[in-house]
Amino acid sequence: MPDIGWTSKVDAATFFVTRYGCSAWATLAAADSTALLTTAWNRILHDSRWTIPVTPSATQKAELAYAQDLTAWYMYVHLLDEDRRKGLQAQGVISAGLVKEVYDKDSLDKIPLPAEVIDVLDELLSTKKPFYAVDVDRREPAGADQDTTDVDNSLNERGVY
Repeated sequence: MPDIGWTSKVDAATFFVTRYGCSAWATLAAADSTALLTTAWNRILHDSRWTIPVTPSATQKAELAYAQDLTAWYMYVHLLDEDRRKGLQAQGVISAGLVKEVYDKDSLDKIPLPAEVIDVLDELLSTKKPFYAVDVDRREPAGADQDTTDVDNSLNERGVY
């Protein structure tokens, strides 16, 4: 069976058989499982957060297949509700009093993915947020490891501390 994105229907079926709580996958019509896998693949592929290589390594392909399967299951469970909420956001609704939901108007264009998928695809992030550490200039003659809470106030009055 040909691949759909980074997985095949056979591999996806094996994934869902071995994943707790996913037994309903086996009851899906072939067209539905194909549609879910295809839509999950497109959702990940076209998400600007990821830089996906044209020819992923074996490890990357396994991670992408895992993410695709997880996303397909997420969509099976949540897509109709997600579509309703995104539809409300597109209409400018910012809260629904009956169900006590508040919609962030700035997240209409954000593509929801399961947290585990985001974690799995972390290495493929388009832009990593760098961590910087720099020395801080100090005005006082005390070293950085010196406790300055008990310093003589006369020094403070002169602007040393």
